[in-house]
Amino acid sequence: MTLALFPPVALRPPAPGGWDFSDYPYGLEPLTLPLPDAADSPSGGVTPEEVEDAFRTLLGQTRQGMPTTAPAHGTEELERLFWFRWMIGHHVSFTLWRLTAGCLARVAKGEGDQEALAAAITAYVRAYCGMLLYTGSCPRSLYQASIRPSMYRMHSTFSGTWALDYLPVRSLFRGRRTPPVVASAVDALVREVRLSNRIHFGVSSKLVTGGRSLLQQSIDAPDAAQPRAWGALFDCYFLTLRAPVSAPEIAAQLLRRVKAIAIDLATNGLYPGGDQQDEPPAELRHPDVAACERDLTGSLIRVGALATGLPLADLDPGQGTG
Repeated sequence: MTLALFPPVALRPPAPGGWDFSDYPYGLEPLTLPLPDAADSPSGGVTPEEVEDAFRTLLGQTRQGMPTTAPAHGTEELERLFWFRWMIGHHVSFTLWRLTAGCLARVAKGEGDQEALAAAITAYVRAYCGMLLYTGSCPRSLYQASIRPSMYRMHSTFSGTWALDYLPVRSLFRGRRTPPVVASAVDALVREVRLSNRIHFGVSSKLVTGGRSLLQQSIDAPDAAQPRAWGALFDCYFLTLRAPVSAPEIAAQLLRRVKAIAIDLATNGLYPGGDQQDEPPAELRHPDVAACERDLTGSLIRVGALATGLPLADLDPGQGTG
């Protein structure tokens, strides 16, 4: 497999200005990541300087107000919007899992600035909480009619447990074991992990009848060996390609999606569709979930900075930090 086969623009940082993700608003692009056990490529077609410049431009846009597209109205436009959210929200999640795994590995080895690594892991978990809300923002009726059948058509037992990038961070997100981060960071990290589980249960309950109990069963069930084909099917469904790419190219792909999501939220809000939306379950009515909703764009900007190589300290309190 060679990256020459892939659209070069999909590996570039976002450009200044309005929507430039895919060919039109709420279209899709492939995500390219190395396999979880493979290192980032030492070279690529994007430089760290290009990524940093793109991030600073995006940061400036979030300060001044993101450009917007035409709001989504009507069944067809809302279906396209929520399909975009389902796919791109998962892309961001896969990238966050990879970045989190890299930090966890450094913490385990005692490498680098341990306080900065703990802060990065916490920021990645926080942004993942936001992606759970983002992908789960569609009404149950649309999820049942459109999104869930698409997974069934790929495989009758399609499961999120097949995600290759989740395996290295599974213990963290299931709350089974707190990683050996510095003591001062433990409480904040545990709070975000617990929040991610609450949101996950809430979104499952909202979208799927009996979803809360089904998710609990999948979490409690013993891990089983998974056929290699399952991971490949999962990647295929989510337009995820596996090939050597560099850290700047991974960051560039993340920033492309952060910008698109920020424009979407500025245009449509988190819960478009008005009276089509469902009453949220109890898990999603907590004040900390509402705070996470308000912080969604800010949490993405923070992880965009980290992926770019900028420390969180470079962001002022008003710089998209929520």
